[in-house]
Amino acid sequence: MNSIERPFLLLPDQIKILQQCGLIINSSDEANYYLNHVGFYRLSGYWQYLQKNHTSEAFITGATFDHVIELYNFDRELRLLLLDAIERIEVSFRANMINMMCPSYGSNWFADRAIFFSEERLNDAIETINRELERSDEEFIKEHDRTKSGFEHPPAWKTLHILSFGTLSKIYRNIRSDIKEKKVIANVYGLSKDKWFQSWIQVVSMIRNHCAHHSLICYRMFLSRPREIQHAKLPWIKHIPDGSKLESKRLYYQLCIVRYLLHTASPGNDFSYKLMELLVKYRHIDLERMGFQENWYEEDLWQ
Repeated sequence: MNSIERPFLLLPDQIKILQQCGLIINSSDEANYYLNHVGFYRLSGYWQYLQKNHTSEAFITGATFDHVIELYNFDRELRLLLLDAIERIEVSFRANMINMMCPSYGSNWFADRAIFFSEERLNDAIETINRELERSDEEFIKEHDRTKSGFEHPPAWKTLHILSFGTLSKIYRNIRSDIKEKKVIANVYGLSKDKWFQSWIQVVSMIRNHCAHHSLICYRMFLSRPREIQHAKLPWIKHIPDGSKLESKRLYYQLCIVRYLLHTASPGNDFSYKLMELLVKYRHIDLERMGFQENWYEEDLWQ
């Protein structure tokens, strides 16, 4: 089968194509800088929202390269804000997993088949743990002596510290529902059911992955709908996005979950203030496209 390789376009040609499609470029120097240091393909993920439709490369009337960069910079600052917030949630979640599970199930509970309902998922988790242990250069991992300890893996308070947020959430999800500590951990974060917490912690883990890989966040339609909760123990929103509609897959609902978990993970945090500050700084960002409700900032959650 013959294939035709698309020729790589030099920067002047990239600018020319954008202009031919109707994008207004006020400064060639600025366009050269961003195309050279951010890249045509990455920026295309942002300017697609300024194009007339998904099948046309033509831009809407009045679209400028400055608008593209404004959206790009907003999304970048939003990712940094979320990474800071999610780090606090991740550290808290990791500590609670250790503190709640170790007293009842021992230092190596994460490998105890009696605790988990799916052996296949447990085996996958152990494979991941083994890979992370093998490539870790942490001194507290290297000093583990299998012969003296009698365990294949270092204790949970060491091993869990080198695992990703995604692996931690998968381990929690696989804990049997009749293990009371699973619900206790959920209760710590103001959620009375472990199925709510495992849904929400998975949502936060997915956001973290998008942020860590510099993916577009602000206008993204997230793959999974967060499980809707009733009887929230902490300040929550009155207008809950309909789980059967796309509204629940937009960014706003994900931000609400991050804010809710921060109540416990980082009391007194300034996430709400910094988010509002960011939205004021970038006034042209489409809040409706992100799923924000009218007067959203008046909800108890954001106070």
